[in-house]
This record gives sequence, C-alpha cells and structure tokens, in this order.
Amino acid sequence: MGKSKKKKIILAICCAALLAALVVIYFPRQIFHKPVSALLESSDGRLLGARIASDGQWRFPQIDTVPEKFALSIITYEDKRFRYHLGIDPLAVGRAIVLNLREREIRSGASTITMQTIRLSRENRPRTVGEKIIEMCLAVRLELRYSKTKILAMYASNAPFGGNVVGLEAASWRYFGRPAEELSWAESAMLAVLPNSPALIHPGKNREILLEKRNRLLDKMASKGIIDATECMLSKEEPLPDKPYPMPDIAYHYLETLRKEGGDRRYASYIDKGLQERTEEILRRHIELFESNQVYNIAALVMDVATGHIVTYCGNLNPERSDASHGRAVDVIQASRSSGSTLKPFLYAAMLDEGEILPTMLVPDIPSHYKDFTPSNYNHTFDGAVPANSIIRRSLNVPSVRLLQEYGVEKFLLLLKEMGFTTINRSAEDYGLSLILGGAEIRLIDLVYAYRDMAATLAESAASLSPLSPGAVWCTFDVLTGVSRPEEEGSWQSFSSSRKVAWKTGTSYGNRDAWSIGVTPEYVVGVWVGNCNGEGRPNLTGIGYAAPVMFEILSILPPTGWFEVPILDLEEVTVCPLSGHPVSDICCIGTGLTPDTLLVPPHEHKPDICPYHRLLHLSEDQRYIVNSDCYSTAKMVTRSWFVLPPSQEWYYMATHPDYRRLPPLHPDFASGGSSSRSKIVEIIYPQDGMTLAAPLSLDGKSQGVVFSAAHASPSATLYWHIDDRYIGSTSSNQHKMLILPEPGRHRLVVTDTNGNSASVWFEGAQAN
Repeated sequence: MGKSKKKKIILAICCAALLAALVVIYFPRQIFHKPVSALLESSDGRLLGARIASDGQWRFPQIDTVPEKFALSIITYEDKRFRYHLGIDPLAVGRAIVLNLREREIRSGASTITMQTIRLSRENRPRTVGEKIIEMCLAVRLELRYSKTKILAMYASNAPFGGNVVGLEAASWRYFGRPAEELSWAESAMLAVLPNSPALIHPGKNREILLEKRNRLLDKMASKGIIDATECMLSKEEPLPDKPYPMPDIAYHYLETLRKEGGDRRYASYIDKGLQERTEEILRRHIELFESNQVYNIAALVMDVATGHIVTYCGNLNPERSDASHGRAVDVIQASRSSGSTLKPFLYAAMLDEGEILPTMLVPDIPSHYKDFTPSNYNHTFDGAVPANSIIRRSLNVPSVRLLQEYGVEKFLLLLKEMGFTTINRSAEDYGLSLILGGAEIRLIDLVYAYRDMAATLAESAASLSPLSPGAVWCTFDVLTGVSRPEEEGSWQSFSSSRKVAWKTGTSYGNRDAWSIGVTPEYVVGVWVGNCNGEGRPNLTGIGYAAPVMFEILSILPPTGWFEVPILDLEEVTVCPLSGHPVSDICCIGTGLTPDTLLVPPHEHKPDICPYHRLLHLSEDQRYIVNSDCYSTAKMVTRSWFVLPPSQEWYYMATHPDYRRLPPLHPDFASGGSSSRSKIVEIIYPQDGMTLAAPLSLDGKSQGVVFSAAHASPSATLYWHIDDRYIGSTSSNQHKMLILPEPGRHRLVVTDTNGNSASVWFEGAQAN
C-alpha cells in the first residue's frame, strides 16, 4: 500500500473520529424539556408527596436507572436486540421494509427503544420517511453520547402510560400505589406493553386486550428463560389494576414550601416517613378537640440536634385530607406570628453570660410603668420579688420587662438576629420593652433552629453554633426542665423511663398564638396552635393547647438522654440563700442559714453583694431594735435581718408567710438610729412621670384613679398631699387612696408621722 493511500486512510479515520467527537460533544445533554412533577422523598428515598406538572401531566423527573423486571420486560416486548445495536436494528429495518412492501402500507417502523426515545423527544411528529431518517440519525448520536442504561431510563421516564400519566415512576404509583422497584413480573409486564397502546389502561375499555398483551409478554419471557413456568403461571393470575391510586401526600406543606423556593423537581429530604405520619395523626386528633373552641390550625416541627436536619414537618393540617377552609393551606412553620413569651429564655441566658444576674437572684415584681407601657403578669398579681430562674419557669411578665430594660433592647435585638430570627427586623425604638412579651413576630422554624443551635453548642464534638456560651445554655435548659407540665403529664417524674425535657410555652396577646418548644440532646420539637386569620380564642394558651401536643410528639421519638454538664464553661459562686446575690459577710449571721453554691458562666462582672440584709442589734426576745443607750449590751442579740424595700415587701409577704418585717424600735431608742432602713415610705402607684386619665362611668362622671403606697411599719399612718394640698390619710397597712386627677402636672407627696416621705410627679389628662 502506497504512502499516499495510507495517508488518506489515516485522514479518513481522523475525520471520522472528529465527526464522532463532534456528534458526542454537540448532542444536547437534555433532550426532554417538558415540565415535571414536584416530588418529595423521605430520608430512605420513599415517596412522600407529588404534585402534578404544570401541563396537567403526572410526569416525574427523569430517573437514572430502570428496575430489572421492567427493563427485561420492555426489552423483550419492544427491542430484543437493544443491548447490541447502535440505535438502529438492521434486521428489524429489513423485516419492516419487506412487510410494508408486501402490505403496501406502513405496518412496521422498525423503531428501536433508542429511536422511540428520540421520537418522544421530538413530540411524536408525523410518521414520514424523512422523519424516520432523522430519527435514525439522532438515535445513532444518542447511542454515541449515552450508555444503554441511560437511554433506557430516558425512554422509561418519558413514555406515555395512558391518560395523563407519563413515565414509569408515575405509572407505578398511579396504577399500583408503590415504587417501580417493588412491582411484580405481572405488573412490570403490564406497564411494558402500555407505551405501545396507552389507551388500553382506561377502566372499562379494552381490558381484555390489555390482559391478553400482558400475558403474551409473560409467555414470551418464559420461553426465553427470563422467568420460569411457575412464575409465568402465577403472574398471569394477577388481576389488572382497577381505578388509579391517589398519589402520596405526606408532609404537604414542606413540599409546597420547597416548590416556592426551588420550583418543580425531585426533593430529597431527611423526613422520617413513619414519624411524619404519626405526627400528622397526632395533630389531626388534637385539632378535632380544639375545633370545639373554634381553633382550626396547628403546626409542628421536629429537628435532629446533631445534624440540624428536619425529620418531621407539619406546616398545618393537610388541606387535601381535611376541610380545606380555615386557612389550612398556610404553612404556619414559615409564617410570622407573635412570639408571646418564647423569647424570655434567650434574655435569661444572655444576662447570665454577661454576669448581670445569677439564677436565684431576686428581681422586683411590682407594678411598673414605662412611658405608655404598663406590663402585667398573666394572673394579674405581683410577688414583690422573685428569683430570676422563677421568672423563666413561671413566665412572669413584669420582672421580664425589668430585666430587658436593664439588658437593653438594642443589645437584645442584636442577639436575636445573631440567633437567626429573620423576621425581627424593626428598630429597638419600634419594638420597645414589649419585645419580650410578644411584641415581635417570629417563625416557628427560626425558633426551632435557635434552640437546636443552643443544644448543639453543648455537644463536645460540635462547633459553637450559638452566640450564647455552653455554660449559659446549660443553666437555661436546667431551669426549663422545672417548668410545670400539662395536667396529663403531671406524674411524669414518678416514671423512671420518662425523658428529661427543657421546654417553654408562649401565649400571645389576645390568645391568638399558643407556642410550645421542647429540647433534648437529640431532638427539638416546636408546636404552634391557633387560627391563621389571627382570631384569638378564650383559653387558647401555650400550656393548655400546644404543650400537650409537643409532649405527645416527644413520646413517639426514640429514647433520649440528657446533656453533660459543661464543667469547663461553669464556675462556682456562693450566694445568699434568701436574695440570690453574691453572699455578704453579714447575710447569715445569727440566722442559722448557710450560703448556697451555684454553677454559673464565668464572668469578671457579677451582681452586687446582697443588698437586702441588715445587721441589727435586738432585744433578748428579738421584739425590738435596740442600741447601747436603751438596752444592756450584755443582753443584746446580733443577727442579720432580711429586709425588702417597702413596695416589694408589701406584695412579697402575701406569698411568703415566713417573711418577717423589721421589729420596731425600742421605746427608749435614741432618735436617728442607724439601724433603720433607708426607704421607709414608697409610692407604688402612680410612678414618676405617668400620665393619668380617670375612666368615666355610664353617666359621664369620673370614677377616679386608685393611688397606692407602702410603709415599712404595718401600723403606720400615711398622710397624702397633692400640690401641697392635704387630701387624706390611710392606716393599717391599707395605703390606697381614690384620687380624681385634674388635667395638668401635679406633685404627690406621702409622709408618715415621723416625717419620712416619698414623692412623684404625674400628669393628669382629660378623661374620654
């Protein structure tokens, strides 16, 4: 062979290779562009939910492989040499030409599965000779570009299966209610014959023909040894499906939310199918009870602490499975709702981190007014003073507002944003102190993530996810385990198997939103109950509605342990057993009490030492305060006495019968004794700077405003003056006075017989 001829051969080979490369490179990666159904899959790949494609077809996103039973069935039925040809079957083409010439009409197109795939991608254009040639060319290109497995998957994903069902996966779920991998030989064979005659699947139409085609295919596979005779006989006994199955519809709102963000496609999730179904049933059962109070909406979210994955997502009752009214299409997990008291634990933890409070430190709980904001506790009572941890356990409003004022609204807002509360985006001035009582709107998903990050912070192997320290988180969770549980959980502590849970409830103003959030080392469970239209209902509270649901969900989760104490992130501090402040030198003198020891986050700054103890010299019977001028020093008793300011003391005594007021001075005590308290008289209401307008009765007359004060001595008489004008006196510890405030600025002065006094300025306003 001459050199010239060799060069031509080499050139031809190179050109052919180049042409083949260009065919492969420029052949489109995606040849199907039809809209697809949105799918949601569970953590183990099972179908949870599906939505019909935008063109009204059940067309699942393309699969990568075809189950073996269907692959063998479709190849046997449609293209027995599929594994060996290059897109065109020459033998089939020759047979088709002979047949069509003999019959003088087109009876066979000799289409391979590859050619049928191309035909489907070209939307079934008219069957002409020219179109057939184009299909053959494109089939070869497809074979050069993709594997046989991929081509078969393309065909199976886009073939028609009758009605508005396209693709193997959709057909399997629509006709048999399960995935294609679980189909029998008979079911796979039935689906294999359908793309060739998709109209046969319609109930009541040509059922005998469909059955005959299926059985003929089963016989053919038996003859080829794909299935044995027994398998063939048993498969032919299986009936054809009756009416189509509904598509799975679990975690409805999760799929809808994903669709809004990412469109229609296949979504893999970490949802646990079993837990999701049981949770949905719990919600459905509880809402049937709540409907008697016209409460119609409920949501629950369960998150894995270690991974942050959502394992259960119930955005509301499924509108497809229940009454679709009452806003049940709303995904409440993503909706902004009033936070109620759910933010209080974050403030508590932050102030522990800053060293501004200690767990048992007393915080005033007395009537308080801030500009135009006057908070009140849920039960409309006051304790005078309460430990900081009780504020969280009991969800007290008045001392919570006081703590926020001390911490700073601006700083707290920055903390909440850092913790991931995406809907808290207004200014500190806009929110004000009501922020801690539900003045902000939050999302359930943000609340659950915040608790998850706190819990993950306590794991030694996890990076710090929360701006709060492990020590502050542990102290906060420790407090939240002591919250009183709903009535049905009342005896939980008597069961050794009952899990330990840190949890918090919240109720928004007007009983519009009921929240409950619970956390263990493994899971966070968040629940919301209410009405999507914002209508409040009597008795709709977090403790009464959301908490029982949360605990029932917790009961179906795997057993959990409890957090290890983060010793390296805590330090011991010695505190006064009565005030919770760092103990002073005099706190326990003569009382028989011993200081308490607490674990708290380390911080250079700590609250002041106990300000409530006074070292007193008492008479031998401890009835009087004495000094050396009126009493023998040999008989004096020296002891520490716990003394609250009068305004706190007045309320504190109602709930603490063991509290003892200061004894009176001895009759012979010299005036000006240093053992007397600094505050003798306190005005409780009004507070300095308040604006007052007395309500009007039905006849239009002013009903007046009740002013109140407190005195250190229960037997003291107080004298009331407004603008130096005497208006009356009170005694016997009932220091309340009905006042008719006139418009304008006024000064209130309250004095006792010894000249001790207190005063405030207030503004009188015209009553409406």
